Amino acid sequence: MKIKWNWGTGIVVFIAFFIMMNVVIIIFAFSEKVDLVTPNYYEKELKYQDEIDAQQKTLQLGENVSVEYQSQVLSLQLPKKFYGKEISGNILLYRPSDSLKDVKIILQPDSSGKQIVSVKELIKGMWKVQIKWSFENISYSDEKSIYIN
Repeated sequence: MKIKWNWGTGIVVFIAFFIMMNVVIIIFAFSEKVDLVTPNYYEKELKYQDEIDAQQKTLQLGENVSVEYQSQVLSLQLPKKFYGKEISGNILLYRPSDSLKDVKIILQPDSSGKQIVSVKELIKGMWKVQIKWSFENISYSDEKSIYIN
């Protein structure tokens, strides 16, 4: 049987091709992994003002938190106000492209406010270092970006 090519056949072929391509694109889109910044995004959004206040307190210190990456080691230096003080907090090594790679570490600076963290287990690329701590019931927060190579 020979198909007669005319305007009607061309339109039917085009519509069938168009529908098939849309189905392929929809299947591809649903198979892509989409990471939210945090799994409990909406709960965290309600507490975001606390985060802003903690960042403002950190800015008022007049001295920044220092984060340096050198040869598989991350060095964090807290402001002088916290040297030798009893503080509590954590460090979050956040991978923007894959939340499964995030690492949370307890903040335990030495008497000079410094903490060394080994990052040789981390994959290469862009990382965000979020440091959150509290001292005398005041919360502080800072965030830096590093590139691990």
